[in-house]
Amino acid sequence: MKTRILFSIIVLLTSLPLFAQDESPPQTPPPSPVQWSLGLGVVSSPRPYVGTDNSVLAMPLVELYYKKLYVQGIRAGFHLFEKGDLAFDARARIVFAGLDPDDSPELDGLSERKSSIEGGFALEWSPGKYLLSATAFTDLLGRSGGQEAGLDFSRAWTFAQYRWGLTPSIGVIWQSSDFVDYYVGVAPEEARPGRPPFQGESAFNFRASVLAFYRLTMRVTFVGLLRIQRLDSEVSTSPIVDEPRGYFGLLGVTYRFGKFPPRPPAK
Repeated sequence: MKTRILFSIIVLLTSLPLFAQDESPPQTPPPSPVQWSLGLGVVSSPRPYVGTDNSVLAMPLVELYYKKLYVQGIRAGFHLFEKGDLAFDARARIVFAGLDPDDSPELDGLSERKSSIEGGFALEWSPGKYLLSATAFTDLLGRSGGQEAGLDFSRAWTFAQYRWGLTPSIGVIWQSSDFVDYYVGVAPEEARPGRPPFQGESAFNFRASVLAFYRLTMRVTFVGLLRIQRLDSEVSTSPIVDEPRGYFGLLGVTYRFGKFPPRPPAK
């Protein structure tokens, strides 16, 4: 099993709806009750653990919407409340954090850290092309027993009648001491020469990204993403972590099915 980066690049796929939806031509037929798209993406991401190399992964890109239910990549949600620009959702998502000691001789003697499923809530305010999102999650499987909370702000620009666009964003994610200790901590029985015991504490990690799309046709869209993330010292000082920051990249193509909703007015 490959070691997954502590804060998985796959989570970034959940940002795609910032620009991938509601960009159909005017005067289209009524939208289908189910809106969905399917695609393929290639991701390049570093892995922060000592002795591990960058990984390049191919993965499906999936989105599905039915009334108040939705699936976006590795997360699923339900709209509990919507009024104007404000929305409050219940969400669940997969956390692809993890460590396999077989990935590197320098990780020998460590116990495996497994991926998990988190559940929680999201509050989003989206006036025009701006989006402010606050999220809070807790581990549902008891792997880390920890929590995560995030705050992200983005602004979407579209050009050439929605042919292409850019969405830069900045954000911060807080992770509880249980979460950090599970994924980068070193228990006394795991200590080795050059790898002292380490107990993780709560951490704030900062990130910035640029998301882009180019619509080849009304159904086929190319997407790309570049993100940099800086790890808190509570994470980067762990003896099993050797990178204080990571650069992530995504290139993909998606195909939309069904009838589209009307295009929103330009803002």
